[in-house]
Formats: sequence, structure tokens, C-alpha cells
Amino acid sequence: MTESLCAGVARAALPMPPGGALMGYAARAGGASGVHDPLYARALHLRHRDSLLWVFLDVCLITPEQAAELRERAAERTAIPRERLLVTCTHTHSGPETGAAAGSGATWAGILEAALEAAAAAAGATRPVRLALGSARAAIGRNRRRADGPVDPRVHLLRFSEPGGGPVALVYALGCHPTALGHENLAYSADWPGAASRALEERFPGALAFFALSAHADVDPVTRGLQDIAVPGRSVGVGFEAMEALGEQVARAVEAASRDAQEAGPGAGIALATGRVRLPVHGAADGPEAHAATLAARRSAALAALDLPSDTVLRSSELFPLALERLRGRPLDEARQRFATLRLYLRERSAPRVAGGLAAQVELAVLRIGPALLLALPFEPTVEVGRAWAERARGLGAAPGLVLSIANGWLRYLPHPREFAAQGAETAYEVLTSTFVPEAAERLLDAGEGLAALLGPP
Repeated sequence: MTESLCAGVARAALPMPPGGALMGYAARAGGASGVHDPLYARALHLRHRDSLLWVFLDVCLITPEQAAELRERAAERTAIPRERLLVTCTHTHSGPETGAAAGSGATWAGILEAALEAAAAAAGATRPVRLALGSARAAIGRNRRRADGPVDPRVHLLRFSEPGGGPVALVYALGCHPTALGHENLAYSADWPGAASRALEERFPGALAFFALSAHADVDPVTRGLQDIAVPGRSVGVGFEAMEALGEQVARAVEAASRDAQEAGPGAGIALATGRVRLPVHGAADGPEAHAATLAARRSAALAALDLPSDTVLRSSELFPLALERLRGRPLDEARQRFATLRLYLRERSAPRVAGGLAAQVELAVLRIGPALLLALPFEPTVEVGRAWAERARGLGAAPGLVLSIANGWLRYLPHPREFAAQGAETAYEVLTSTFVPEAAERLLDAGEGLAALLGPP
């Protein structure tokens, strides 16, 4: 295989059926009323001594099973091994329902076909490129748990340019939810990353822009307020003009990062390693009997929090409306604790369904692209997880060290162990919407560091 770094890029439009279900907000009512901006499957094929085929989807999320199907089908179509295919989602909350909750359907079939089309085109269109890396400040996010909470305002850029020519691909990573548009929006949109990518492609003719969502679980756009599990209606967003302004701000930062980007050198290449870590779900670390006992205790506490008899039988979909009704008018602190008790029960009850059992073999990947070290995880990691990986990457002589979110599927939130132990953790949405034991992030970081060491120095 050639010693020169090569890249191929392509994109294909995703299906946006009129009246189709949108994904991302439980409070949303109604199907898609139109299209504000197009949605795409984008593909980037990198080849050096190794190969990487990276597919970026303008959807909220996909399951590990859907990611596996896409990777297997793309491997058949491109002859690139499945282990060298990566699928990430931009996490727009205004994209089509992927069927992640209800299984494969017509919309997923269209998304899959668009992804395969883009992947095949990118795999067949590689050309020599030079890699440059840069970063700049794009302060569009705020911590949604507390005003002084952690945020990483840096946008990182991997630029691939033709020798002596302009950019072919601009891969930019930032940790902030694409949720400027809220549940009241019924138009298809890639949210602020879509606006940023459109602006970048206008500024850099001939290049495709690829948004990679980094550690973001506790970061919302500055257009959103602090989130509180006891206060309904917090998923209301802003209009298209404000959303576009956030995207323009990110595009300007990426443009600045490109101006100051440092060439990685002619020998810069890529390497990739994958692995699996067995993780038990909440309450199951000591086995099935312990999980059953924990679940029973959580259920009793949840019914008591809603002042319901202990023999009440309710579906999960009925619990939240009932909780809103029964806790209306109570003091906020009391309502928050009661909501948290309900959510803890729902967390333990739903975790085995998300994981496919009381434990899961969770896949992770480590990518070394020039001096950058990327840890790809099928979660929404918090800023603390991102910071921990960046520190480990520096210890391995790599920079930047970035976490890639919702990579090869989605298994809900991934807080750092410190966040499970922090004051008020029992009412924190990210903790209450996680799937695995508090040590999960540390185990994945350890495994990522081990894989990175196998790849060798930059």
C-alpha cells in the first residue's frame, strides 16, 4: 500500500419523507412539516499504511446493531474490512427517526442506502493529500447542569488538502449538543453543525466539511438555559436565524483554525485499533439476583415517590405524565428528588434493554491521525470524560486527544466516575440516563490507552 496519505470524500442525501417522524425530543408532537436544510450521509476514506472509512450521518443516533449492519454492508461494497469502518452521528435533534427504538424500518433503509452510496464513492476516489491540524475558540456551548460547570470551547480541525492545492476535507470536532432547535421545530435540519458545514463549504470551494461530535453530554448551546429534571418544557429552542448564527460562529472559528493550522509533515499517516470491554449495567455488577433486588427496591421507591400503592402496574410511557400531574405544585427541591427517584427506577429497568442484557461487550476504537489521537465510543460522554482522554493522550505524546461521541452506535450517556460521586449526582440528568456502572468510563479510558500504546508513537 502506498506510503502517501490519500483521502477520498463523498456525500449522499438522506431521505426526508413529508410527515415523517423526527427524532430527539420526547415532547415533540407531529410529523415533519418541511425541510429547512438538507441532511446527508458523508464519507471520508483515508489510506496510508492503513485504511479508515469514516461515515458521518446527519441523524440523532443509531443503535450498535444498525451500525454493525452499515459497517458489514459497506465492507462488502468497498472491500475495506469492517474493523476499519467507523460510523458517527452528528446528533441533530431535527433529523429523521432512525427506528432505533422500534427496529429497522423504511426510513432506516433509506439512510443505510445513502450511507453505502457515499462510502463506496469515497472509497473509490482517493487522491494524495497533506494533513494539517489546528484549533480555535468557538464558545457556543454552556454547561447545562450548573453555571460554573465544565465546558471545552475549542473546536479542533483536521484539514486534508491536495499537495499545492486547496482543502479536500475539513473534519472539525466540538463538544456541544446540536439542540439550538427545540421540540417545537418540525422542519428537517442538521441544526448548527449543518449551518457550519454549509458556511465552510462556501468558504472552501471543492472541500467537504465533516462535523465530529466530541465530549458533549453536559453541554448545550448558549441559547438554552440550565436544565432541571423537575422543570418541564426545557426543550424549547430558538428560531432558524439564531441557529444559523451559531453555525456561522463555528465556521469562523474553523476558518481561523485553518489559517493557523500546522502541517503534520509528509510522513503523517493513520492507524486504527479496536477492542471490547465488558461492562455490567447499573445494579448488575453482582449478578442477576442482585439486579432483580435492586430493581424491586427502585420500583417500590418510585411508586412511593408518586404516592401510588405498591401493587400499581404502569407502563414506562405512563409514568412521566402521571409524575407531572402528581408532583405539580410541590416545592421544587421536593419535586426534583421525587423525579430523580422515578428516573433511577426507569434507568435500572431500561438499562438491560439498551445493553442487550445485564452486561455488554462494548466496542471502542482508537484512531491515530497524524499527531491526533481519537477515542471513538458508542456513548454521549461528558466533558470530564473528554478531559480525561486528552490528558492520557498527552501522556502518550499525542495532541489533540479527542473523544468521538455516538461512534458505532449509541448506549446512552457516559459520565466520569467522579460525576457519580459528586454532590447532587442523584438528580443529574446524565447520571440518570446512563446505562452502565459508574466505573464504565474509567474502564473504557484504560482500554483506549492500551489500544493507543499498541499503535505506537505519532
